[in-house]
Amino acid sequence: MCKKCILRIFLILILSCSTVFGETGEGGYPDAFLQLNFSARPAAMGGAFVAVADDASGGLFNPAGLVQITKRTLGASYRKMTLDRRLSYFVYNQPVRHEATIALAWLNAGVKNVVGRDGDGEITEKITDSQNAIQLFLGRRVIDQLSVGLSMEYIQHNLANINSYGIGFGISALGVPIPKLRLGASAENLGMKYSWTSGKYWKRHDPDLLGSSVTEKFPFTLRFGTSYLFWDEKILLSTEIDKNEKQRIKFHLGIEGWVVENVAGRIGYNAGTLTFGLGLRQRIQTAVLCFDYAFLNSRVDDDADHLISLQFEF
Repeated sequence: MCKKCILRIFLILILSCSTVFGETGEGGYPDAFLQLNFSARPAAMGGAFVAVADDASGGLFNPAGLVQITKRTLGASYRKMTLDRRLSYFVYNQPVRHEATIALAWLNAGVKNVVGRDGDGEITEKITDSQNAIQLFLGRRVIDQLSVGLSMEYIQHNLANINSYGIGFGISALGVPIPKLRLGASAENLGMKYSWTSGKYWKRHDPDLLGSSVTEKFPFTLRFGTSYLFWDEKILLSTEIDKNEKQRIKFHLGIEGWVVENVAGRIGYNAGTLTFGLGLRQRIQTAVLCFDYAFLNSRVDDDADHLISLQFEF
């Protein structure tokens, strides 16, 4: 009886919280790079992954879903973007006693060799803008139908030789009310903020300038989604809505189909843009090697982004 009550409470929370925080607003916030897809499989599915979260990158969307990983798993990806921007990540997942999974991830985003100029247009220096995140994820099964997750992260930002860092956390849940149907929810960036001080930078350029200090609060993000497996689990349909505290609600839709045993095709809708991709899976004795690719339309210019990911289960 207690197990049924816990599952019902979880379902009610998902349905009621999906209408919270209806304000709108876009851009200019310190969590922008965290909103980009770092892994090819979720990216090709339009980012609709909070109710899937069953591969190496699952902790980025819903740490509770990591309990679905039953083998030690390594994941890595690289995304070459327009305007010389880049994204990459590396993650390791470790199952614990068939009831929990711990994951450690490193994310990197940025651009380098931006030319700095003075008031007369003369070149003064090369400017680098980079952000790094170290994230620790924990997913644990509470009952057969419900798991919960926790994320803790340290983020460091270097902008024109000015450094800042922040520490925050997130919570999540994944429910399976009936076979093949998954419901996911997460809250991210809780307590995260940057503190900037520009005194050292301006002192290097003009000793008369004292610089200033400012604090940037990360807007928290809520994710809610569902996924369902069809046709002997060969077709996966996933939907998701995201609500950033400072932005409008975004809708995501993804479909994954295993055309043949080791080849998957994917298509998605990511808040106004279409995404495409494919996946290859090869078993090597008891290990499994996965290659994933995503084609993403850029929102900055006409060029597309290409995202490649590798996953190794052993």
